[in-house]
Formats: sequence, C-alpha cells, structure tokens
Amino acid sequence: MDDGADNKGKLNESTEALLREVVRLPDMLFVMGKGPQAVMEGWVSTEKTRVSVREDWLSVESEAWHCHLHLAEVGEIRFVEEPDVHDRKRQAFSIRFLQQDKDPLLMIFFGKMYDECGALSPDKVTRFRSLQDRYRL
Repeated sequence: MDDGADNKGKLNESTEALLREVVRLPDMLFVMGKGPQAVMEGWVSTEKTRVSVREDWLSVESEAWHCHLHLAEVGEIRFVEEPDVHDRKRQAFSIRFLQQDKDPLLMIFFGKMYDECGALSPDKVTRFRSLQDRYRL
C-alpha cells in the first residue's frame, strides 16, 4: 500500500475511533452543514447514541437524529480553540472534520466548558487536550 492510502486508512480509523469516544462524553454538540445556508445541530445523548461504519460511510445515530459522514471526504481532523462566537470573553473548543479544501463536514463543540461562576473547567480542558494528543495525525 502506498503512503497516501496508508495515511487515508489511518485518518479513517482515527475518525471512527474519535467519534466512538466523543459520543460517550457529556455535553457534546454535533453541527453539520455550512451556514448561513443550512446547519443541523444536535446534542448527543450519551446513553442513546451509537456509531457504526458500513463500507465508506460512518453513521452517528441518536434517539432524535442521525447523520452520515462519507469517510473518503474527510481530509483532516482539526482541534480548534477560539473565541466563542456567542460570547467573545470565552473560548470555544471543537473538533472539526474537514474536507481537503478545509470546508467543514462535521464539527463537534464541547458544551458547558464554564461553570455557573464563569470559570473555565480545568477537567474539561484536560479532556479536550487529551483527545487532541491521542488523535493528532
């Protein structure tokens, strides 16, 4: 197998493994689509969400919604920490599954990163960084 095919295989395996892990975490928001035309958002219910792969398609199925991700289209997994678009005083944390041209296929945002007093949760940041370290390609 050539390096390109080997790298694509690793990317597909990482995509599947990462999604299987993320759906078990609390407060994860899945976002598909590219605004402002259309966007789908769905909170993951950890007990009722499953990930499966059939041929070159990965499915995430929750009780109220599901999505399909064509693995051949995923060109990069990127972990993003940036100012929150809803509150510029806070940071937003997300995982982006991008096409080769860097357009997002699927974005997963870590919700409830701040407590009632507005303090960033060190445990949740550690969880984000741990995933980032383990799934770095």
